[in-house]
Amino acid sequence: MKIKDFILKDNNHFVAMEYHRLISNRTFLVLLTNQHLIGLKVNGFVSVEIHNDPQMAALFNHKAIKGDLHDPYNYIKSSFFEKFAHMSIYNDRILTVDRANFKIRRQDILKTTYNQRQKWTMGYYPHDGTVYLKATRFRRRKFIILGNQSAADIAGWIHQFTQRF
Repeated sequence: MKIKDFILKDNNHFVAMEYHRLISNRTFLVLLTNQHLIGLKVNGFVSVEIHNDPQMAALFNHKAIKGDLHDPYNYIKSSFFEKFAHMSIYNDRILTVDRANFKIRRQDILKTTYNQRQKWTMGYYPHDGTVYLKATRFRRRKFIILGNQSAADIAGWIHQFTQRF
């Protein structure tokens, strides 16, 4: 099955931001398939709009998300998605499209928790806290749940996902 043909249902995907190297960030579409949790980088650095400093505005305003900020799909850039849309969801080649992409086996996920506290670093971007993921073969991942999605529900989906084997 190609990634573009994966049917997005309420409990099999989410859109989240992850901080990278302290101050940078990146956005992922995370898919829950039968055997894996797959993270696909769908946007690079995102910034808030700056209005009081013309030089900073010139540098960062084009990195701000426009439109309905409550719609999590609005954070996905089609130019990023198109890089892997026609690849097989089961092929590890998607991991070579971008170093940030990841694939975690279901049985390797040890613990999933969430924190509903808002992150002050997110500015005016709506989000529903953070989902923390711990697995056997990588560092802990922290996903800031973007737009109108429930961090509690997503943590629950991942927990149920890990119980199905």
